[in-house]
Amino acid sequence: MPDHGSSYAKLNSIRGVRPVRLPLVCAALASLLSCAPQERAGACDVRHEREVMFANGGAQETVTARAFGASCDKAIALYTIHDGEGHPVWSWTAPMARAFGDQFAAAEEEQLTTFIERWAQPHITTTEEAPPWGALEPGQTTLDELTYDDLRARNLPMLCHLTSVARESCVFWEPAAGGAGLLYERLATAAEEEAG
Repeated sequence: MPDHGSSYAKLNSIRGVRPVRLPLVCAALASLLSCAPQERAGACDVRHEREVMFANGGAQETVTARAFGASCDKAIALYTIHDGEGHPVWSWTAPMARAFGDQFAAAEEEQLTTFIERWAQPHITTTEEAPPWGALEPGQTTLDELTYDDLRARNLPMLCHLTSVARESCVFWEPAAGGAGLLYERLATAAEEEAG
């Protein structure tokens, strides 16, 4: 005669299934924990933050310059600007050695820290100070002439930061979009010439 008992009662009577659950849960948990970030000997993580007035909105933005990686000779360079509410408005990144040379390969963390602190000090001016279209070299900007000239004429806030040993990227603040965009790249010595 067939057993017409409830399915729940049948499941409870099969005790062999439950003991398997615990080892499976433990194995899954151990697997997840092995993926968690680990502190590594020789890891590099140097950062410096600086408050700046870039967007002219009354609130300060935060510039963060950072180098991080398995070691300082294998670090990634990251430069970010966040608005007063913490939203990112600009970022730039590259392998540290490719952008700034191999000067940090055997460097002490103190030397890298000094560089990062200097890197976090952008040159802030306005787009009106950018060179006229005719003075730009090919590839110095990704914008077309009409857009470039319009941005210069609007005299928007502009922030320039190092992107290599001898180059800077200059980004403009676009209030209508609430973000920054690349205006042009220049030799790092251009900022010194403008100031002089």
